[in-house]
Amino acid sequence: MTPMTSLVAWVAVWAFWLFTTRAFHPTFALAVIVTTSLVVAYAAAVSLNHLVLLPRRRATGRRGRYVLELAATMAGLTALALAVIRVSYLRALGPDPDPNGVYKHFAIDLFGMAVHLVLAAVVVGVVRRLAYARGTERT
Repeated sequence: MTPMTSLVAWVAVWAFWLFTTRAFHPTFALAVIVTTSLVVAYAAAVSLNHLVLLPRRRATGRRGRYVLELAATMAGLTALALAVIRVSYLRALGPDPDPNGVYKHFAIDLFGMAVHLVLAAVVVGVVRRLAYARGTERT
């Protein structure tokens, strides 16, 4: 998959989620901030996994280390996205009335990241198989 193809795909994911979830946010601006923060975090996790973590695992064969690195990457990027979101909500609406809101949202967003990582792996696998079948696979 070329970088431009990936970028177009992630913009489509962003547009889908913005359109789908805009009504769940108090303002459109917050919907844009939430969607952008999460999709950028998801895209970064997918890119790091595909370009750094998986090649390193293939080279070393250390599956346990790969799982820990992927989990740390996912948790760190989710926390970063959630920090941007929480600060934006705080500035726009004040403190979250739910004392456990940050934990709930972290769990939901981390689950969302896992789903996007799996779906991206499926898409990359399908694209590679199609490219291989056509004899146009890039290494």
